Amino acid sequence: MTAIFMTETLQLIYRALLVQIARNLDKEQQKELQFLCARLVPRRVKKALTLFLSLEDAAKMSWANVTFLKELLRNVGREDLVVKLTEFEMKRDLSILLSFYVKKRNGLDSFYQSSATNAAEYLVQLMKGFQRRVDVREMLRSSGKKPKDLWLHFVSECILPRRMTWGKLSMLVAVGGEIIAVSSSFSERPEEVEEVMKICIQLADDLCHPMLQLGTWVCFKLCTIGLSETHFSRILIISGNHRIG
Repeated sequence: MTAIFMTETLQLIYRALLVQIARNLDKEQQKELQFLCARLVPRRVKKALTLFLSLEDAAKMSWANVTFLKELLRNVGREDLVVKLTEFEMKRDLSILLSFYVKKRNGLDSFYQSSATNAAEYLVQLMKGFQRRVDVREMLRSSGKKPKDLWLHFVSECILPRRMTWGKLSMLVAVGGEIIAVSSSFSERPEEVEEVMKICIQLADDLCHPMLQLGTWVCFKLCTIGLSETHFSRILIISGNHRIG
């Protein structure tokens, strides 16, 4: 149920982005795309959306893989649209990461494996190791804050004037997962699953901009897996010990 809802939601976001991209391509750029894909799609294909559907049928692009579409847009000089697809990739992978993190923290395993779930697994283990020193769950209960407000507190401690780093971003992802996990039972009731998934996607959206400023999803994954316990602990304690009022 969880995976189905997440997939359907991300597919809808992806398709809405394709509509936006199609609207932003002029006739000349659409002709150039058609030429680049001449051996992949029928000659009768003229419009951008029809071209995208044909590329999906040819297994050249999907909500899970927009690499080929990014290369096409780069070749027709639309780097701005490439950035939008990169933002979608980050939001997609962060949403999956947070969803898996929450499931793991609530004792629910997933058979699905990806770079996002591997990063989530590592962050779960780091947070478990620091629970006695900085317990985000207890912080949420004792502060009386709403989950979103506690999340914003941690965000405020990591952004300017302090410089955002990969370590801080990894900590924010883990804290977001902790807050979602403790504020939800994560049952399999459709309405509760939908609400949790919406929160995961919302927090993922919040994290996209700082991640895009730092680099790529691959950089985040490598830095997260390589994050030492000492470094992560220092970041978490400094951010968590600031007054929450």
